[in-house]
Amino acid sequence: MSPPRDQWKVEVGDRLCALVDLVIGLSTAALVLPAVFLRTFLAVPEGKSLLEFLRPSAYVAVGSFSLSVLFGLIYRYTMAKWVKDAWGQHVALSGTTLESILNWSFWVMALSFIVGIAGFLVFAAVG
Repeated sequence: MSPPRDQWKVEVGDRLCALVDLVIGLSTAALVLPAVFLRTFLAVPEGKSLLEFLRPSAYVAVGSFSLSVLFGLIYRYTMAKWVKDAWGQHVALSGTTLESILNWSFWVMALSFIVGIAGFLVFAAVG
C-alpha cells in the first residue's frame, strides 16, 4: 500500500482525535456530576427526587456537556472523511469544507465543555 497523499493530515488528525476522545470521555462522565454531587455531598436521600434540588446551572452544565459529546462525535466522523481524503479516496465534500467542519466542531466542542464546567461549578457553589 502506498503512503497517503497528505501524510501530515493523518498525523495531525491522530493527535487531535486523541484530544477529542479525552473531551468526549470527560464530558460523558460529567453528565452525572449534578446527581452524584446532590446524593454524595448534599446527602439527598435515595428515595427523594433530585428535580427540586437542580438549579438552572445544573441544566446548563448537562446540556453543555451533551453538546460537547455531540460535536466531538461530529468532529470524529468528519476526521474520518478528512483522512480518507488524505489517502486520495473520493469524498463527497471538498477538503475546504471538511476543514471548516473540523474547525467549527472542535471549537464548539471545546467551548461547550468549558461552559459545562462553569455551569457545574456555579451549581456546586450555589447549590
